[in-house]
Amino acid sequence: MEFFFRPRGVAIVGATANRERGGYHIVYNARQGFTGRIYPVNPRYREIDGLPCFPSIMDVPDPVDMAILFVPAPAVPDLAAQCARRGIRGVIVESGGFSEVGPEGQSCQEALRRIAADTGLRVWGPNCMGLIDTATKTVFSFVSPSIWEDGLVRGGVSLVVQSGMLSGGFLMDAMTHGDAGFSKVCSLGNKVDVNECDILPCLLDDPDTKSVGLYLESFVDGRRFMEICAASDKPVVVLKGGKSAGGSRAAMSHTASLAGNQWVVSGALAQAGVIEATDFKQMIDLCTALAGTSRWKAGHGARIAVVTYTGAGGILSADFMEGTGLILANLSPGAMEALKAIYPPWMPPGNPLDLWPAMERQGPLKALSVALKAVCADPNVDGVLLHTFVGGVISYLDLAEASETARVAGKPLFCWLLGRNKEAQEFKEAARRHGIPVYGELYRTVESMAALFRWRPPQERR
Repeated sequence: MEFFFRPRGVAIVGATANRERGGYHIVYNARQGFTGRIYPVNPRYREIDGLPCFPSIMDVPDPVDMAILFVPAPAVPDLAAQCARRGIRGVIVESGGFSEVGPEGQSCQEALRRIAADTGLRVWGPNCMGLIDTATKTVFSFVSPSIWEDGLVRGGVSLVVQSGMLSGGFLMDAMTHGDAGFSKVCSLGNKVDVNECDILPCLLDDPDTKSVGLYLESFVDGRRFMEICAASDKPVVVLKGGKSAGGSRAAMSHTASLAGNQWVVSGALAQAGVIEATDFKQMIDLCTALAGTSRWKAGHGARIAVVTYTGAGGILSADFMEGTGLILANLSPGAMEALKAIYPPWMPPGNPLDLWPAMERQGPLKALSVALKAVCADPNVDGVLLHTFVGGVISYLDLAEASETARVAGKPLFCWLLGRNKEAQEFKEAARRHGIPVYGELYRTVESMAALFRWRPPQERR
């Protein structure tokens, strides 16, 4: 798979100078960060944006390890065969119109499958959106060039998405809202050849990837997939589409996928140590939480200190923990003594820690600093759930200090955030740089934190 992720040169077949078309977007995106050779291929042009344009794939010079095909489906099999003859090792077919549309498309896809089998050419797709690698700023995709306006937000989450357009739209949504940072995003489409069992090991070996999320409508080799996940020392989250009868029919028309029995699939995923998600944003939230498994020294306990500025938030946090595996920590005498120093005499501290009286007495920054240091140093506490607010005239949290306090203690610190939009976005970006997960919904914060404590590396699974 290395020639897909690190090619020396890429041919873009179906490139165009029309800035409104996907064939131009592929060229534009590749030029932004890819440092290898880029060869547009289209007999209608001599050059595209200053790059020499070649009439056919056979005319492209060396080095060229990979080709992106963005032409009508009927033309793809012959072009793939030409790539194999040219000595190109792999193609990413980003065109649609294959098995997902009916018998004619099925015929094109079957021809493409035979070429891959007969020649050894690796085929990624068809009906996909390609590959995005934020570490190298390599984008082999027709995703809108507007992704560059906000920058590719780098992080530890990698995605494998069977859908094409969903991966592009979802990536843009997550990046521009500051919800997550990504390492690699791989859109697989119809999986005529390259599938999740080919891509997942690459991501698990990738030092920039800390957790992997997959949206799949089918498993090409379920047993192999489960074996890869079961042996993984990095967390894997799966969102399975096509669980219901209606969803299964929709999956067949979307990527020509046959969905398996949902109970069998869920049971097998659980045995393999996979965390299962129920929607897209939850999948990202869980991946973001689990990307911290190497950072934190989380033990087998799940005793949580809730630090809040609102009593109601503390009550709901305790309610939401019920049944998740998280429990409220019984604070140690040492922590209680440290906390009494900031609380007014009429209010004894407890867990959840309603800090508002202490904030009124000491100021928000001091109260939070003392509280976080006390609970992080407490041997009865395994993790901290912090409620915070941004916007307005008062600063409620020194994020750098909070991050360092948690890091030294080796205890996960999760934030539930409320506040004004502008300040909230800035807080999320700063928190991401410090490795602290931030969520806008309290229940999602709790369930993501629970996933971190629930996940175990292979050697600790029963």
